[in-house]
Amino acid sequence: MEPLSLLSLSHILIVFACFAGILVIPKLFINKSKNAQKILALSIIFLILVNQSMDLYREGYLSGNWKLGLPLHLCDFSSFSILIYLLTKRREFFLFAFFFGIAGGGMSILTPDVEYGFPYIPYIQNQIGHMVIILGVSYAMIIDNQRPYLKDVHRVLIFGTFLLGIMYIINYLLGEPANYWFIMEKPIGDNVTAFMRPAPFHMIDIYLLAVIVCYLIYTPYYLKDRKLK
Repeated sequence: MEPLSLLSLSHILIVFACFAGILVIPKLFINKSKNAQKILALSIIFLILVNQSMDLYREGYLSGNWKLGLPLHLCDFSSFSILIYLLTKRREFFLFAFFFGIAGGGMSILTPDVEYGFPYIPYIQNQIGHMVIILGVSYAMIIDNQRPYLKDVHRVLIFGTFLLGIMYIINYLLGEPANYWFIMEKPIGDNVTAFMRPAPFHMIDIYLLAVIVCYLIYTPYYLKDRKLK
């Protein structure tokens, strides 16, 4: 099996398919009945739960170390956040998933933290799992007409910084090989952290990148609002 190459044809096609599905699938349900839209939401929830179960089995059970399988990564938080939104329609859960789901999930689709590419099972699971997170966000945006505002960027980043501090404590208490939010070590594979400083200074670079990406994600809304004014 070949090591993952971000420029391989298979990876490029799968990335394209993931983002196409994220944009197209909810649009197919805009004019459908409420029942059809509910079925789509439940399907997204089901896929999130399946992916989380596979993570728990593969990373926690098969690895032989339960510390690796806990649902404590940022994308796990985004998964449960959009899941709760789809069940409750509470806007704060949409906002968390919007910023961190798109930022973290999008980066994970583009640069998976796996050693091998298609048809490596962890690679396929990574792509589908992160696609489903952003699919839930696009469902909220396209079907429920949800959107963020500038003040939401600040609020989400402050809350994310608070969670980051908690995750430092959790990683410390769990001890090796726990590496949630990739605080202790960089993720494996060919990804953006390869251009960052060695651990632990990589977290400064990741934090700054996260702040920049969150504001970039909001930029289209800012430009749209400014044009309307």
